[in-house]
Amino acid sequence: MNASAPAKDFNGFGEAAVARPAVRRTIPFDYAFRYGLKGQRNFVQNSTVTVSIEASFSAVSIGYGVVPRVSPIEFGLSPAPRGPQFPTTPFGNVVMALAQALDEEVNFTATSPGAGRIGPRTAAVLKDGFRLNPELAESILLAGGLGVLSDEVASRVFRAVAAPPDRVAFMYALFDEGSGREFQSEPILNIAGLGSPDGKRPFRYFAQPIEFAPRSTIRLQITEVSAFQGELHVCLHGYKTLGTPGTPTAPGPARRRIGR
Repeated sequence: MNASAPAKDFNGFGEAAVARPAVRRTIPFDYAFRYGLKGQRNFVQNSTVTVSIEASFSAVSIGYGVVPRVSPIEFGLSPAPRGPQFPTTPFGNVVMALAQALDEEVNFTATSPGAGRIGPRTAAVLKDGFRLNPELAESILLAGGLGVLSDEVASRVFRAVAAPPDRVAFMYALFDEGSGREFQSEPILNIAGLGSPDGKRPFRYFAQPIEFAPRSTIRLQITEVSAFQGELHVCLHGYKTLGTPGTPTAPGPARRRIGR
């Protein structure tokens, strides 16, 4: 026997096994990350996913979306207006009623500019906006400023609205924990790397697909920049390649069938 000849695999009948040709199939697949944004600047969160054992994963692009946190903040007017006083209520009274609903202090009596005080939650609502309570808007508008608002309606005239998605700003960084590879020199601002959060360009293609081996761990780090509160969803779009050698989907050797 030639010692240099490659060894052959034999089946139970002493016949050489026939190797199956490598068959690979790609299927679309996404890995998703989710974060609860607290609105705290420089607050860091990490989320990981593990690539399944069945196949490697190739990431082609990355995208994101946000869902604002809607706080059911309702407030009215203090003191409750009567009759035609409602359309002429000073805005300062509205702010004071809002601060009272949020259990915060507000001070408009400062004698020097910039010495006044408004609580942070009150300031956030004033920046994001508020509207007529949708449940009571018809009663308020039909009154036309001529009717008398009941105490129940007067105490719930307004409702705070959620911050618009375009207010969100964060830094992100992608890592392959298995190989220790980083895919950026430093964390990237979402608008610079992913696109605007208004839906016009909420994702980006990688210059080269990133391949993650089976069982590898993908880590995505988020650092909050804005005061936006809500849910952040980040997604790696790509595909899995079935049939890769060393995985459960890899083809094994075929066995010759013995005729009768």
